[in-house]
Amino acid sequence: MKNNHFIKLIAITLLSMGLTLVSSFILARLLSVQDRGVHQLFVTSVSYVTTFATGGVGFAFALSMRNNQYTHWKGYFLLFLALAVLVANVAVFFFNVTDYYGLFMLNVLLTAVLTITLEKSKIDPKMIVYRRLTLQQPILLVLVYGVTYLLFQEQPLQIALYLLTLYSTIQAIFCLIYLYQIDKDFTQRNRVVSIERKFFFTTWFKQNVLQTFGATTASLDKFLVVYFLGHYTLGLYTVCIAFDSLMTKFINMLADYYYSGLLNKLNRIKSVLVVIALISVGALILVPLLAKPVIAFFFSAKYIEVAPVLIWFIVNAIIAGLSWVLSQNMLLFGKQILLFVRQLIAIVVFVVLFYLLRDLQLYGLAYALIGASLTRLLISLIYYFKYPITDILVSNTTE
Repeated sequence: MKNNHFIKLIAITLLSMGLTLVSSFILARLLSVQDRGVHQLFVTSVSYVTTFATGGVGFAFALSMRNNQYTHWKGYFLLFLALAVLVANVAVFFFNVTDYYGLFMLNVLLTAVLTITLEKSKIDPKMIVYRRLTLQQPILLVLVYGVTYLLFQEQPLQIALYLLTLYSTIQAIFCLIYLYQIDKDFTQRNRVVSIERKFFFTTWFKQNVLQTFGATTASLDKFLVVYFLGHYTLGLYTVCIAFDSLMTKFINMLADYYYSGLLNKLNRIKSVLVVIALISVGALILVPLLAKPVIAFFFSAKYIEVAPVLIWFIVNAIIAGLSWVLSQNMLLFGKQILLFVRQLIAIVVFVVLFYLLRDLQLYGLAYALIGASLTRLLISLIYYFKYPITDILVSNTTE
């Protein structure tokens, strides 16, 4: 029965990955290469600000719920949504992250609702809400972008940002419904008590520091590409991001599955590593053979120059994903500060390598990312064996 949940999660994630790639195809054709780069910078900025303001909130909810601490969660939820709006205003007025101020702040608020819901939903070992959201996101993107492209063909940047906001609004409405369902189910099945304020904010802060530096690692490449290479190169890089995100999303799903197991005292590491190995071998064989025709057919010929470098971004995604899987036990041990140190070291490695290799354009970016990911993997291996998961599990239950 438990394996059935795992199989369903894999199937839904694979379908979600495919639909996400389809949405990338449509967006590449909906916008010019230059506007595609500006759009990517907008999305990256929204994601980064959201993580900085609310990253770890859902995680703190999940760990509190593990101890039946749940009463007054809505107050905490609204508090952090207000914080997200405040941080978005700071980003707009002091750092000038975009010219579309209103759309930016609205998207930060809506995305915060989504990220908190995703994190909180991991308290369910069956991950039903998590699976729904994982599939729902790309379906909505394909519908919103796809219908527009079929009816109107290529569009200016502002129209694409309106479409993004429409998608975020629909998604946030669904999230509020899911949060209501989680609340109703949890309070019926458990004798809940008030959230311990010190525990909640300490847990949130540790996780937020980790996620913020994780987001810095994930976003820094886009900011540096724009600064040193321009929006057009970032537009080309979005093709690499699309394929990289397929591998990253799949492995992150496995990490979430592994983490959900640890929350419920289940050790799922063997099954997770086997699946990562299989999917990695397949990707390393197929990408060099199919990159050029696939990019030309789906993204159009204007992105074809990306094909030769794509394999290196896939290699980076595999290494980075494996590093994140091996870090999950550290989250439950409350060792976020050590993971923060790991992220900080990796960021320094990436920035130095990218600056030295920037003349190689996208190749230099790929090599710098791989160097940073190898650094994180090495440190994660040290942490994994120093803080074994047997210290978390009450029994030797395995799956």
